[in-house]
Amino acid sequence: MNLATQNKMATTPSPKKLTPFHVRNKDLKKETATLFIRVHTRKIDVLVSTLLQVEVSEWLKATASPRAWLAHQKKNYQLHAKLTQIEGIVKAHLAKLNFDREALDMDVRYISEPEKVEAERKAKEEAAEAERKALAKKEAAREKARKKAEEKKRIEDEKNRLIWSFLVQFVEDIKSGARKIGSKDYSAGSCKTWKSYIGVYEGFDPLHQFGWADINRAFVSRYINYLRRHGYMPKVVNKHMTNLKALINAAFIDGVHDNQRAASLIVKNKIEDRDKAVEIYLTEEELQALYEMPLTGKKEHVRDVFLIGCYTCQRVSDYNNLNKDHFETTRKGTRIIRLVQQKTKTEVTIPVMNENLIAICEKYGYNIPKANEQVLNRYIKDILEDLSERVSTLKEKVPTNLTMKQKDALKKEGKEPETDLNGNVLLPRFKCVTSHTARRTGITNMYLSHKYDIVQMMHVSGHKTQKTFMDYIKLSSEEIADEIAARTKKDSEMW
Repeated sequence: MNLATQNKMATTPSPKKLTPFHVRNKDLKKETATLFIRVHTRKIDVLVSTLLQVEVSEWLKATASPRAWLAHQKKNYQLHAKLTQIEGIVKAHLAKLNFDREALDMDVRYISEPEKVEAERKAKEEAAEAERKALAKKEAAREKARKKAEEKKRIEDEKNRLIWSFLVQFVEDIKSGARKIGSKDYSAGSCKTWKSYIGVYEGFDPLHQFGWADINRAFVSRYINYLRRHGYMPKVVNKHMTNLKALINAAFIDGVHDNQRAASLIVKNKIEDRDKAVEIYLTEEELQALYEMPLTGKKEHVRDVFLIGCYTCQRVSDYNNLNKDHFETTRKGTRIIRLVQQKTKTEVTIPVMNENLIAICEKYGYNIPKANEQVLNRYIKDILEDLSERVSTLKEKVPTNLTMKQKDALKKEGKEPETDLNGNVLLPRFKCVTSHTARRTGITNMYLSHKYDIVQMMHVSGHKTQKTFMDYIKLSSEEIADEIAARTKKDSEMW
């Protein structure tokens, strides 16, 4: 029983139906053609190519009689072996529940052109392998990038956990304007203060090992002890503690750490007068002598800038930057200086209270020379030391605490400071003058003039509270006693 009978499969009619394979009618006039087999059932009717080529005339002769067919089989053994395999494959596919044409075509190809199919299979496998390797390479690259990013983040997180790293970036952001106070940039003075603080903190943490989680009571005590051990005065210790607290708060707000107790551990100590370096002021008589002192060159410039600070009651950052634009005249003819203080951004209006101020400004055509704070501090002491030869009050020695710079200077000179019977360090008044003495001098002398009330004086100085303002009134207990006596005498005379 042949294949057509077993599977109800019909082929193109051929003599004696020797084979289900045939050449299509349209190919009968060709020299060579492909053999096909028709698969036909109640549900299926497809023409399947064997992909096998035969000579058309020879094939037609072979299918004309059983003898010719047998001869053709013997002569073309490999061809007929493949045809037999294909016939078996067709039967197998028809026996399945679901007929899959594509699967049948592929199985036929495996028989008809195994080398080509194998080559394609290998090529496909190689392509798949190449794709797999490419994907693996991409995945490896992604994994490497991921690990690199994780490591970078880990290092960054590690840095962020370090106080030192945040401090350096904090100061850099302040300088560049990337970090602001509200919508305003930090003042030049604040930038300078924070830049100096980097050196202070690095001295405490030279290995840059402390993180935000390390801030506890022991850490704070260690930090305070470090500052004290290195000669920082209590007032300066408080200043550096304030800086540390501001740093902790900024890092907390930025989400760098979650040590909620850290900032609360920073508490400023109350500063007693005995813990401070003496804060003096120059009297009106000393100021006038300084104004009249013949000087030239750099010393003259420094003296004049310092006097402007005394006559305006301003900080060095403000009185060292005055120019013609700051000078105005009110509608009533009052000459004033109007400026915005760099440190607090407070606008102040300062009446000209001493004609020497106008004379100094006019001397320079209001293009007032500038002297940075370090130069001013150094020169003004030398100037006042020279002036002390004529103004003896500048030579008077006062008890004080030495600053770190003063201690270092004595150490370099190999000298011991002069002390009184109680062990207090004594310095002549001219050596206690700094750039800030100018503001203190102006405020104290304004107070001693008894011409203005507290509100008026605070309007000039720019202070927001009376307590802070009164800290600038630098009168000794004897001067206060003299003030009380003078007022008592005046009241007695009035009665």
